[in-house]
Amino acid sequence: MLRNFLFHVVPFLLPFIAYGLYVFATRRARAQGAAFDEAPWYWLFSVGLALTGASLIAVWAFTGAPAGGEYIAPHMENGTVVPGKFN
Repeated sequence: MLRNFLFHVVPFLLPFIAYGLYVFATRRARAQGAAFDEAPWYWLFSVGLALTGASLIAVWAFTGAPAGGEYIAPHMENGTVVPGKFN
């Protein structure tokens, strides 16, 4: 579950977090401002979507079983559960 969160939600939220930190650092002197009304929402959303897509492509490309691999289902050995794996 945490892996799903890290690879789906966090890359999408990174541009918004970075923009929030930028606004906080540069406009700290202004007490009441419309910083988030002026935010480049289209670009933040687009970059977040691109980062999420890149993370999904990276997970797809660099994980998984080798081609032609054989799956061994989870089973019990000496009273412990051995997780499933690909050989």
